[in-house]
Amino acid sequence: MDFVPLRITTVKAEQSLTFDLYIYFKDQYLCYASKGNTLSDDKLQKLINQKVAAFFIPSKQVDNVPIFLDNALKEAVYSEGIGMEDRVDLVEGVAATSIEHMSDNPTEENFSMTRKAATGLREVIRKNPHALKRLFGKKGHESDLIIKHSLNVCALATRLAEHLKLPEDVIEDLATAALIHDIGLTKLPEEDIECFEKDKDVLTPDEKLRYGQHTKISAEILSEKPFITKRIEELILYHEEDLSGMGPQKMIKLSPEQECLSLCNAFDKRLVSTNQSPSEIYQSFQIDYIGRYNLELIQRFELVLKEEGLL
Repeated sequence: MDFVPLRITTVKAEQSLTFDLYIYFKDQYLCYASKGNTLSDDKLQKLINQKVAAFFIPSKQVDNVPIFLDNALKEAVYSEGIGMEDRVDLVEGVAATSIEHMSDNPTEENFSMTRKAATGLREVIRKNPHALKRLFGKKGHESDLIIKHSLNVCALATRLAEHLKLPEDVIEDLATAALIHDIGLTKLPEEDIECFEKDKDVLTPDEKLRYGQHTKISAEILSEKPFITKRIEELILYHEEDLSGMGPQKMIKLSPEQECLSLCNAFDKRLVSTNQSPSEIYQSFQIDYIGRYNLELIQRFELVLKEEGLL
């Protein structure tokens, strides 16, 4: 039997299930809850405490998943009586599930859900003070670092683009591209994937060359699909570029949205590699990246970090 993942944070306690839920334990899938039943808060919390990140759904029942995710997203954004932390957890779970589904199967349906998730994440952050700080403060599982990074980059890049007053359609594409900009990373050999956890400035020339291949792979996964805009494809292809011309594609000029994505990607990658807080690394980051990005963009980025409580 084949399975697809579903983030545990998208499942609410006492909610009637529209599919069977499995967990992966000791190299096998075990049915944890059956369709039509509910999960108690105690059982869900126990799994979370045990660092179980995802349920798994039989692929034959996967038609129910987009409806389930869409409802969870609507609840995260619009429901009254739900706290900020629960909103962040819900939208994060939907976005993470969407990234995984796009990585495994980049269909138009999965892309549509990813786009909705990107919009939902923007809305939750825009309407809830401290939501972005909550997102950054959450510790991801070791195996989820790439997905956690994508969520952080999406949140930061769209807030920065809003500061720059970029057009709404541009910001929508930027948010979507940010969520899936690294879907090609897991297609690299294991030793090259390990470069993700290293700061770009400490990589050897050979490591930079091999690691940089993920940008082209990510773009190629989505190329020639009619539902992918040229802007999204180029945002993904150029997300490791900066104005120095030392990126994988040797670009020396970027559009405002491409520069937003690149800057936020570089900043969060340094967070990943140092395991420090945003405020701890910002000063050195600011100095190191002067000249690689427009000074005004770096200054705007600092304002975003301050407004969101990260500095």
